[in-house]
Amino acid sequence: MKNRHIWISATAILFFVFFILQSQREKPEAKDAKAYLALGNSYFNGSAGYNVAKAEEAFKKAVLADPKITYGHYQLARVYFIEKKNSEALSAINKELEINPENLRSLYVRGLIKAEIGDLSGAEDDFRRFAQWMPKEWSGWNDLSWILMKETKYKEAEAEVRSAFANAIGADTNPWLWNHLGLALLNQKKYGEAEKVFLRAKELVGKLTVKEWQAAYPGNNHKSAADGLGAFGRAVDFNLEQSRLK
Repeated sequence: MKNRHIWISATAILFFVFFILQSQREKPEAKDAKAYLALGNSYFNGSAGYNVAKAEEAFKKAVLADPKITYGHYQLARVYFIEKKNSEALSAINKELEINPENLRSLYVRGLIKAEIGDLSGAEDDFRRFAQWMPKEWSGWNDLSWILMKETKYKEAEAEVRSAFANAIGADTNPWLWNHLGLALLNQKKYGEAEKVFLRAKELVGKLTVKEWQAAYPGNNHKSAADGLGAFGRAVDFNLEQSRLK
């Protein structure tokens, strides 16, 4: 019985050592972090197409190998958001801001996440800070106006879109901004102004290409771009009709 006990103990020790060695082999090394980040990017509308599950797996290995790798938690947060894993997404983007506080682009991603979970005031603050940090980009102004309208702050939303026209590159020909300006005016019962704005939005949507749509939504599956563009056009048409129901 005593010999049997020694044999079992020895077997348990050997198994434990094997488990430790196996775990060490499976854990990515710091030198591999950038390679895993690049692999994740390739699966996130990159050279390997669009596979968010594989992208998530690669990004997780990147931050496991090097928890402080720049853009590792940022990309992981974006993937989590696409997968509707909002708690994990918020945790990851907060980690990115902690590691890389100079990159306030993370605020835009966090704004999207907060909007999804219903934290509208938090989303408003993040989008506002992002727009002030990067005023020449239209996306911050656009999503700030979107959140303000969700909060029924239509006059403020109008002001922010007009700020976009004054600051953002290409704003005059941006159908998203024109559509949001129309919605802000429509909800203030400025029907005549809204109609003119929606007509401009409709004109610009008609010129929008699938490639431009893909560029505006880099985290979405590019294969669905044509459907998204079509839905946007129908939404603008609907808004135009609403402006004419005086």
